[in-house]
Parts: sequence; structure tokens; C-alpha cells
Amino acid sequence: MNDALKIQERLKEIAAELSQIADQDGEMTAEQETQCEALLTEEAQLTAQLETLRKDAQKQEMRAKADEIRSYAKGATRVTSSGTPGLRIGRQRLAIEDDPKRGFKNFAHFAARVFDSGQNVRGDEMLMQIAAGTGMTQIVNSEGGVLVPPAFSKTIWDRVLVKSNSLLTYCDQVPVDQGVESVTIPAINEVSRVDGSRLGGIRGLWKSELTQMTETRPAFREIKFTPHELYVFAYISDKLLRNSPGTASMVLEKGAADEIAFKIGDAIIEGDGLGKPMGILTAPSTISVAKETGQPAASILPANIRKMMSRVHVNFRDNLKWFVNPDVIPVIEGMEFPVGVGGVPAYLPPGGYSDAPYSRLYGRDVVPIEYCSTVGTVGDIILANFSAYGAAIKGIADASYSIHLKFDFAQTAYRIIFEMDGQPWMNSAITPFKGTNTTSAFVTLATRS
Repeated sequence: MNDALKIQERLKEIAAELSQIADQDGEMTAEQETQCEALLTEEAQLTAQLETLRKDAQKQEMRAKADEIRSYAKGATRVTSSGTPGLRIGRQRLAIEDDPKRGFKNFAHFAARVFDSGQNVRGDEMLMQIAAGTGMTQIVNSEGGVLVPPAFSKTIWDRVLVKSNSLLTYCDQVPVDQGVESVTIPAINEVSRVDGSRLGGIRGLWKSELTQMTETRPAFREIKFTPHELYVFAYISDKLLRNSPGTASMVLEKGAADEIAFKIGDAIIEGDGLGKPMGILTAPSTISVAKETGQPAASILPANIRKMMSRVHVNFRDNLKWFVNPDVIPVIEGMEFPVGVGGVPAYLPPGGYSDAPYSRLYGRDVVPIEYCSTVGTVGDIILANFSAYGAAIKGIADASYSIHLKFDFAQTAYRIIFEMDGQPWMNSAITPFKGTNTTSAFVTLATRS
């Protein structure tokens, strides 16, 4: 007899003894009261023990069920019964499933195998193991595409992140789970630092004796990110795949990563927010500093630089950088801030007065990027702290390969899709506690024409 049955039997005995005492005529004696108290105490203890045993049994049952489900979820090859009714179908795991490259040496090796398979993808065991090992169907679409092995797909995504001109590395990245259409994040609705406006309405007040305190509270708003699809779709000749698989690997991986990084960077700078991220040049929180009176066209003056620095919010001065069109570099070379009868350099090139890899202007790194406007146009020089820009990223790059879409043209189709959205965390420039000039994490210089 197990412990639970023993406890149940004893509880029955306690109930019988209590009934026997209660059925006796007359008042209970002191001895009977003591006996009842002892029985009730024992009953409470046994009931608690029985509940503990019940919970432990439930946990064991749940663990066993989880192990059973886990065993069926593993593996890539189904092993069925020989038609025995009621017999469950188990699964065996292939060793290749633990290899993120699915047995391929590199992406070029994979591309060559896809080409060599012709229309008979099912006849290539390695390609079949990719589809089965990832839990996907044996073909990506009706044209017979083959899923790119996970290791190579992630490599493409990593290259997007580490590209030297990729602005994603500077942004505040927000992960979005697969299967989620959008993500909404609460934020403080602060547009001013004057009393009664900080944190949207919090205010500290000095209290006099015996006076009632005034209630204040912060204000919130919602920031919604809806990742948009960015894709690269290209045809590669089968002759190139056949004769130069290494070149094909470079074209498919590096070319796709370069283009995706470029489009993301361009959207972060000047995207209109319609089906793509909102860029800082179109965001309402960005400040544009006016040009100086009589300032020549396509010029940048020390006064412009000083005023741009003064418009940066005090909370965003760390990690602040200048992002410029490469054509801006010759314009600011030799720029000096006047000091007495002489001057001090405003712009210090790398390897000269400053450290590599970037030049420095007003003590901040100067990063040349293609996405900035031409010299003299708003956006040619931007002072920014991109930690104030939220970039919502959904998973990694989804890469796939098809040999059938253009089979009659001897071409292979390659497609990569990447999903993201972005916008500045601030919804407006901030009015300072004292003074009239608004501040922000993003400052530009107005057009000089």
C-alpha cells in the first residue's frame, strides 16, 4: 500500500472515532475533548500530507508528458509502425540536424548543389535533409525553391549589422518576435523641461507647514513599430554558378548584405515612414539650425557648428557623432575657431591631431556616410545620437533559392527578405527649463543656397 492509500485509510479511522465520540449521550468529558483535539490535529496534518503527495504526482505526470512530447518533436525522419492500431509514431533525429551548415562547406558549395540537382531536388539527399531538418516543407514554393541552411542565412544578417556604413549598429534595437505583426512600447510624453512639464507632468513643490500637497503625475504615449519587408530579388546565371561558385557566393551573400544595409541606412536618414522607417530628416523631433546671415552657398562655418552643438539635448551628449556626406570633408578641413589673434582647429583628421578611424569635429567623431545630402542642402551634416532612434528588427534575414522560376532561361533566382521599422524615440523637440531654443538628439543645418 502506497503512502496516499495509507493516509486515506487513517483519515477514515479518524472520522469513525470522531463520530463515535459525538454519538455518546451527555456532555463530553475532559478526556474526550483532549482526544477530539488530538484527532483533529492529526486529521489536519494528514490532509496536508495528502495534498503534497497529490501535487508531486501531478508534477511527475507533467514531466513525463513533456519528455514524451520532446521525444516526438526531435529528429527529422519519421519512423512509422507496421500498421498496428493505436501504436504511436516516433521520430529519430539525424546527426546532420545538429550542424547549422547542414553538411555544406560554405554557401558556394550549397549553391552548386542546388544547381546540380536540376529539377530533381528530391534526388539530392543533402538538399532533402535541409528541408526536413528545419521542419519546413521539402520545397519553399511552387517553383521548387530550396531553403538556405540556417548558418548561411544568419551570416547574411550578420553582415548587414557589421557593415561599416550600416546605421543599425548605432540604433537602439528592438527585437520583434516572429508571428507578431507589430509591437507597441509605452514612452514618457515629455515635450518640455519647464516646471509642470517634466516627464509629461511630474512636478516637485516646496511644502509649507500645514498646507495640502498638490498631486501631479507623468504623462505617457505609445510608440508603435510595424516591421516592413525589405527584399533583394536577383537572377544569377547558371553558367556563373557552374564555373565560379565562389563568385556566386560573393554575389549572393555580400551583394545582398550591401544592398539591404544601404536601403536601411537611407531610410533611417530620410525615410518618409510610409511602408518604411521614419527617417530623422522627416521626424518632428529633429531640429534644423538656420544659416548665418549672408552665408555663402554650400559652405559650413564655425558658427554653424557651435549653434548645432548648443541645440543638442543635455541627456544625449554622450555617444554624439557627426554624420556627413563625404563631400563635406574638404569644406570643413582647415576650419578653425578663433581664439584671440589666432585659432584652434575645429576639424582634426585621423592620424593627424586625432585618433583613427574617424576625424573629429568639436571633439566628436565625424562619420562619412552616403545617405547624407549633398553639400549645401539640409542633411549634408547631421549631429546625432542614434541611441535615441528605435529600430525594430524582426528575426534574421529570410533567404531562399529557386532554380525553377527561370529554368528555361538557365537562370537561378535568389531572394532575401528582411523586416524592420524605425523612428526616433522623441516625438518632438524639447523646450528647455530655461531659455527659448529647443533641443533634441538630432540636429541638422538648414539649406545654404
